Amino acid sequence: MNLEHIQQALQEEGLQGWLFYDFRRSNPIAHRILDLPREQMFTRRWFYWVPAQGKPIALVSAVEPHVLRSLPGEQRIFRSWQELHAQLRDLFQPGWRIAMEYSPHNAIPYLSLVDAGTVELVRSYGVEIVSSADLAQHFVARLTPQQIASHREAGKRLIAAKDQLLEELTSDLRAGRSLDEYNVQQRFLELMRARGLLVEEPPLIAVNSNAGNPHYAPTADHHSPIQRGDLLLIDFWARLPEVEAIYADYTWMAFVGRQDEIPPRQREIFALVCQARDAGLDFVRQRLAAGQLLQAYEVDDVVRAVIARAGYGEAFVHRSGHSITTAEHGEGAHLDNLETHDERRLLPGTCCSLEPGIYLPDFGVRSEINLLIHEREVEVTGVPMQHEIVPLL
Repeated sequence: MNLEHIQQALQEEGLQGWLFYDFRRSNPIAHRILDLPREQMFTRRWFYWVPAQGKPIALVSAVEPHVLRSLPGEQRIFRSWQELHAQLRDLFQPGWRIAMEYSPHNAIPYLSLVDAGTVELVRSYGVEIVSSADLAQHFVARLTPQQIASHREAGKRLIAAKDQLLEELTSDLRAGRSLDEYNVQQRFLELMRARGLLVEEPPLIAVNSNAGNPHYAPTADHHSPIQRGDLLLIDFWARLPEVEAIYADYTWMAFVGRQDEIPPRQREIFALVCQARDAGLDFVRQRLAAGQLLQAYEVDDVVRAVIARAGYGEAFVHRSGHSITTAEHGEGAHLDNLETHDERRLLPGTCCSLEPGIYLPDFGVRSEINLLIHEREVEVTGVPMQHEIVPLL
């Protein structure tokens, strides 16, 4: 835990403090920011108050007085709920604005980690509770220079493994060898691991109508053959094996046949997805270059508008992108104004995917790149970006 950085962030946001609350590890963001031991048992409620200035205060149960001893500040112990309420009341002054892991109207469910009853209790002391959504990003989503380097390296290795896979598939098809989604998935898995990548889940390999399901995944018992004339979606992600390494996550499209055999409708849909992707990227570039506020949902609006204007809005069924950290789907801002209304800022030092898709009954298409957000510019990883479906013959 870095108390100085937390208090500096609170002062910049004009807040009087940050109230962390947890019951039985119900608030993983609090555990991560406060760097609490993973092996420790937490069975009782606790609060940790970090004022914008001054000494933090921990409120812990007499049953577990040890749980927050690693943190700086004063410790106060409660036995009864009445004592807990009284000690909470003493932390605040009416009119204060304080942060908690709360999201108005559950707009960002990833941040709605404090239950409604606890929010009601704290509000009863005359304070205004604001969401810690942007505050938390500073500590759970911003990357160190070493982590940024790990993301870039993971991306290079992933793209190289993808290139090798496509070359091998071309050779197999020319030799007349049979292919299916599952054996291609398992081969790709080995190619990624051979390049020193940590792959905790196998890639998604989907042909034709299966690719119309955004999260379709083949198994040993359920998969389809890959044959000439098929459209193939390949979604793959991995990271370096170091503990704090950052994921890279990409999606590419291929066609089992020659370039001139790709159906015009598939070309048209893929071109539209690329147009939407590039519109989102241009929007991010312009906002960052101008030093303007950039909220995650705005990028989704720009991307989605391109697809909606072409008449495929109903077929774009997911958000335009997600946070990427040490988890494939991280705890930072998601490019989303569909599944959620994510008003969080795209902060310098964070990473996210940009991945519009169109999913139809007979086939689905997606293009996915990753964005590193810098102070006045955006860096695209997973380059070169795909602009045409790759023919495998």
